[in-house]
Amino acid sequence: MPKFTIDHSSSHSAEEAYKKIKEFLSNDQDIRRFDPKIQCSFDDGTKCANLKGSQFKADMTVATAGAGSKVSVTVDLPLMLTPFKGKVTETLQRKLAKYLG
Repeated sequence: MPKFTIDHSSSHSAEEAYKKIKEFLSNDQDIRRFDPKIQCSFDDGTKCANLKGSQFKADMTVATAGAGSKVSVTVDLPLMLTPFKGKVTETLQRKLAKYLG
């Protein structure tokens, strides 16, 4: 399965960014369009999230970076869905920018 990583820097603190990421992953319907069976698990202590769907897996981490934070998303797509990598990347970047500024 091909993996790729998307990094996003935010001026929000790591704690605030993590809360916004939890809200995004719990409520946003655009992510559910990729896979309606997606399950999200959160680890508040390490500010990490794991997403598992029938079609893909992803891990998201939030870390302090200077005065703000850095969000890293590593997506693991099956080989047959590699043509959709661009659309997945675009959607994630757009959503991270919307929720984290």
